[in-house]
Amino acid sequence: MKPHETHFGADGAQHTGDPRSGEKLADHQLVPPAESKEVKERQAPALTIVVPTRNEAGNVEELLRRIGGIADQVGIEVLFVDDSDDDTPQVIESCRSSYSFDVRVLHRPAGERTGRLGGAVAAGLRGARAPWVCVMDADLQHPPELVPALVAHASQTEVDLVVASRYCGDGEASSFSMIRSAVSQGSTVAARIMFPNRLRHVSDPMSGYFLVRRAAVDVDRLRPCGFKILLEIVGRTPGLKVAEIPFQFGTRRAGQSKASLGEGVRYLQLLCGLRFGEGARRFARFGAVGATGILVNSVALAVSHELFGLFYLLAAIVATQASTLWNFAFTERWVFTGRNWRVGRPRRAAMYFAMNNAALALRGPTMFVLTSALGVNYLLSNLVTLVLLMVLRFSAADRMIWGGLSIKGLVPTNVQPAAAPAASANEGV
Repeated sequence: MKPHETHFGADGAQHTGDPRSGEKLADHQLVPPAESKEVKERQAPALTIVVPTRNEAGNVEELLRRIGGIADQVGIEVLFVDDSDDDTPQVIESCRSSYSFDVRVLHRPAGERTGRLGGAVAAGLRGARAPWVCVMDADLQHPPELVPALVAHASQTEVDLVVASRYCGDGEASSFSMIRSAVSQGSTVAARIMFPNRLRHVSDPMSGYFLVRRAAVDVDRLRPCGFKILLEIVGRTPGLKVAEIPFQFGTRRAGQSKASLGEGVRYLQLLCGLRFGEGARRFARFGAVGATGILVNSVALAVSHELFGLFYLLAAIVATQASTLWNFAFTERWVFTGRNWRVGRPRRAAMYFAMNNAALALRGPTMFVLTSALGVNYLLSNLVTLVLLMVLRFSAADRMIWGGLSIKGLVPTNVQPAAAPAASANEGV
């Protein structure tokens, strides 16, 4: 099922279907449209305001009212990319006839909300009809009245991206609690340390409020994961000309914040993916899961040997089954999520168990030499062999179990889009 778009025209008529492609982006200028309503309706907008929403029914009416207050200054359309489970789309429909600008809704059904908020913004960039896109939250913490200033600054400086920053000039985020403020500023410092060149003109890479020239961003290069789509855009778009203006972060009007510990984890994943590449990020996750699996393996080995009196090599076989079950569950859920699986889960599990037991056939002789011949403690020899084979196991898991390759001859069985490259040193990180 494709995302469903509802288009509410200025005349109040409702249309459904795919977004219109619009004119050639380079031919547009970011200027107010002609004055008459009839001309406005015939022209493509100069600016698309993309608003990602998830259960924001209580904020939509006030947001549109405030956007309406700036509509005469900038020729706009509003595109809601909606991941809601409440009545947010219905609220938008009930409000749209009050405004002369176009209001559209791209609703992403449950199960197709890839990339979370960042994925919604990417979908909005694809669906926008205007050459410039302003991204803002629906909760009114991003004041719509700042849009004309963003537009004017883009025109004056001839940049590709203008960021509304809480941390430059007289910008502030006074509504943050002490803990949230510390987390926000710590996240900003971490990003600027990892990308000193890309972010040299960006004081607030965590901002979700910005204006971007659509033609300057290759949306297909983006790999959105969570809230921080601005960092994703800057990190994966070399040569982007960036400026910023200050703004004062507001207070959420209604609803609940979507910030969570999970979003913090996704932010760290994003940083690692941008800096070191997707493969390195997967390997780091694989290693983290493997580290917990080593603990499970060592406990199972000690119990089997010490408590049940099994010979240490037989105990290693038992321990391998326990740690393999543990590792498979977390590898499936965390390391290789989001892939188009070549085989079903039962077969992936069988292949994973086969791989680890094949690895045990290599580990066994090494453990025997270390323990029986050289006198190394059996727990230490077990640890050494597990670590030595981790790279080989990751390669096999990545290519043959969770990848798109066939075991017979490693022939590709499904073609996936190439992973977006990391922000390499020669691109000025």
